[in-house]
Amino acid sequence: MKLTLPILVCGCLALAQRGGGAEPEIHPDDAAVLRKIAEREKLDAPPEAVTQGWPLQKGDKGVRFASKDNARHALTVVLDANGRVVKYLGNGPLLSNESCPDVARLPELRVIRIDHNIPGPGSSTPHERYDGTGFTALEKSKLEEVKIGHAFDDKGMAALAKVQSVKSMSIVHSKVTDQGLRALANHPNLEVFRFGSASRPERGTDKCLPVFATLPKLRELGLHETFVTYDGGLKHLSTSKTLAVLSLKGSLVLPADVAKLKKDLPKLTVETSTPAEILAAPNSRGVARWATPEAKEYLKTGEKQ
Repeated sequence: MKLTLPILVCGCLALAQRGGGAEPEIHPDDAAVLRKIAEREKLDAPPEAVTQGWPLQKGDKGVRFASKDNARHALTVVLDANGRVVKYLGNGPLLSNESCPDVARLPELRVIRIDHNIPGPGSSTPHERYDGTGFTALEKSKLEEVKIGHAFDDKGMAALAKVQSVKSMSIVHSKVTDQGLRALANHPNLEVFRFGSASRPERGTDKCLPVFATLPKLRELGLHETFVTYDGGLKHLSTSKTLAVLSLKGSLVLPADVAKLKKDLPKLTVETSTPAEILAAPNSRGVARWATPEAKEYLKTGEKQ
């Protein structure tokens, strides 16, 4: 595999050839950006060419940058045929606000998917460095898909909402509230939105649902690990002309409320979990804290299964 890889030379990142074949080299402009990001995010292990394994998809070819002290703290970038970075993927604090302007210098970038984008326990690094406000630097990018969470908050949501090229967002176990989700109102290109609240009140509840009725291209909505009702919020989705799939996996919702929504939107596919499945999922059990008495009784039926 012919790739130009950044490696450590005398404590600095330099470029070197590795392998053979007809695969593309990293474009020199993108390589310079990656060297800077790797240094800032403390990815100091020698980078490696990768073609398989998480977080790659079939056919992806790229480079993996990792931390010497924690192999799970790693960034993988996927290249196109011209050696340009098209995907920015990984686990750990990899996208600080300071790094966003550098990421914006990757002209063909389409995808950012980062799990646990937050400093680890005991770290002296402020969480605010990873709150997502740096997404303002990507407002004019070609970005189409974003998965982010943890330190990401309402200010970050407001910044990401301004990136109008984005078609798919997954906000997982973040600090984003119902209020913060209102920043998505009238986003012109958002087609898929998934939100995992980890059973936290005021995050992904009925209060946020009206905003999704304003999205002209939304076809798939996922609200996970929360409690929702028809009268309190789901009814607002009835005006959508594009919504095809509503996933409430891991969320508490009464079957009667699902039936009401299905009556409004007969072609809508609604995915739900049973009370037993909710109680078995650590991130879903807490939804009863703000559920109605009727919903709490329904959830208790799962204890007998």
